[in-house]
Amino acid sequence: MILTYLTSNFLTIMIIIALIIMMIVNRKLKIPATQYFYALIVVVMLLSVLDFVNAFLARELEQKPDFDPIFIRTVVDAISYMIRPIVIMIEVLVIQPKQKAKLFCVIPAVINSVWYSTALFGSKIAFYIDSDGWQGGVFHIQLVYVVQFLYVILLVVYSIRYFGRGNTKTGTIIMIIVLAALLTAFLENRNILTGYATTVAAFCVLLYYIYLATVYQEEMSELFEEKELHIAQQELLLLRGQLHSEFIFDTLSVIRSLAKTDKTASAAAIDSFSSYLRAHLNAIRDDKPIAFQWEIDCVKAYLELLKIEKNRTVELISDLETSDFELPPLLLETVASYCIGEKAGNDEALVIQTFKENEQVRVCLTANADKTERAENASGLETARSRLEMQCDGTLETDGPTVTMIIPQKPVMA
Repeated sequence: MILTYLTSNFLTIMIIIALIIMMIVNRKLKIPATQYFYALIVVVMLLSVLDFVNAFLARELEQKPDFDPIFIRTVVDAISYMIRPIVIMIEVLVIQPKQKAKLFCVIPAVINSVWYSTALFGSKIAFYIDSDGWQGGVFHIQLVYVVQFLYVILLVVYSIRYFGRGNTKTGTIIMIIVLAALLTAFLENRNILTGYATTVAAFCVLLYYIYLATVYQEEMSELFEEKELHIAQQELLLLRGQLHSEFIFDTLSVIRSLAKTDKTASAAAIDSFSSYLRAHLNAIRDDKPIAFQWEIDCVKAYLELLKIEKNRTVELISDLETSDFELPPLLLETVASYCIGEKAGNDEALVIQTFKENEQVRVCLTANADKTERAENASGLETARSRLEMQCDGTLETDGPTVTMIIPQKPVMA
């Protein structure tokens, strides 16, 4: 008998086993509504057992006319009618976000259970079984189908709401479950495909769990990216702190010395320093992406101050096909600092090129600094790569002395 049950419910059992395995694998994850899926597994398996027992009793009646366990058939049918709407009710509870509304969703299933439990006490209100077989109740109302249809309507309503809020993924999954339930009911009513209601219910449960697990993974990924962005922002704050404590104060010290020896050079240095602060003002106040032209100004001011502070001249060569895009603040300066390295060389030059390719903007920086010196700023380049990816959905690549930034084309808003 057990072997017959396993073979006749093989597909349902395999689906439930797959769901259990997935839940075990994800047991450490906080996937929402997990507790409801445990209840769904129990209810679906119980339904499969009741369906099998019902079919078994029907075969026995056909083969043995003297076999007529009316009470057993009544108990099996009553319990089956009582728990059948619970499957779709739990699916509604999983989807329903509000706790108070969940209580109202339970009411139809409770009424249905009370209605069919009367058959266990000999009442003929819901249904009864006599020597002539199964008979409808006094009112000839199959409440189980009414309740299930009500829950289907609720699922449709929730699906429409999710679509209205722009959550097309959840809305689509709910609508697939609804269509699967309606199609199964239609095919069974027409006797085209019978005996698959429990299997389809198990499939819908597995489908929605997979969806919730996928959504959870996406949310965790987004949360991880937000944390990475926060870390990058903190690193930017550290960069700004270093900018103030080291570069600015060292430059002021140089300007002070020039003021005593060369007033003309001191005045020019003050102008360059003012340009530097003006170019960095937006970056200091806000971490939102800024226009590329502002970044160019930052690099120019940085190179001017580099000339004043360290007496190091780096020629800036610009070949800009486009400048209609944005970068995270101070990013171009960070990459430029990486390219030129720490130590001065002969005939130093920094080349910045921009051009469009396949709906992307490419920014290439090349300098004639030594590669080993350039490696000293590798950590700053990794921070730049992370910020470019998280804030502009771009990528940063290195190829020998060249650093290339690739940014999806997004025109600067006027």
